Amino acid sequence: MAINGKTVLAVVPARSGSKRCPGKNFKLYRGKSLVGWALEAAKASRYIDTVKLSLDADRPPELCTDDATCEDVLRYHAAQTPHDWLVLLQPTSPNRTAADIDACIERAQLGNGCISTFHGKTNGAVYVATADWLAEHEFSHMGLLKYEMEESHSLDINEPEDFEK
Repeated sequence: MAINGKTVLAVVPARSGSKRCPGKNFKLYRGKSLVGWALEAAKASRYIDTVKLSLDADRPPELCTDDATCEDVLRYHAAQTPHDWLVLLQPTSPNRTAADIDACIERAQLGNGCISTFHGKTNGAVYVATADWLAEHEFSHMGLLKYEMEESHSLDINEPEDFEK
């Protein structure tokens, strides 16, 4: 595993407090929980060394609020388990594949990181950055490379009706 001799940590943040769709990270989509889809894709990646499912109980209470960012959660786990590269896989993108993750990690090697997009807009499926870069920046920073995903892999579940797509 690893890539270019550098270690890779993937974090799947599964906060339980969704307002629009309570418990959505653990709801079934096509027979498997959203968390299950994310973990399966991460474990199938050629490059990810460590996969961390981040539940509310696994982090400080301030990282379980609406105000906490995914970057904050990723930084917290990176401090617990240092790696060279960090990957954020939100459970709300169940159609993302290990191939999408690997392509994003590969593209990230050309700079400080990479985010997945669909039609040029962030689709929330894969975020990759060096630990050093993420210590100083957010994924919304304009300096990251982009990996264009196909539409069928870009579903982002935020509302109860999204589970029917």
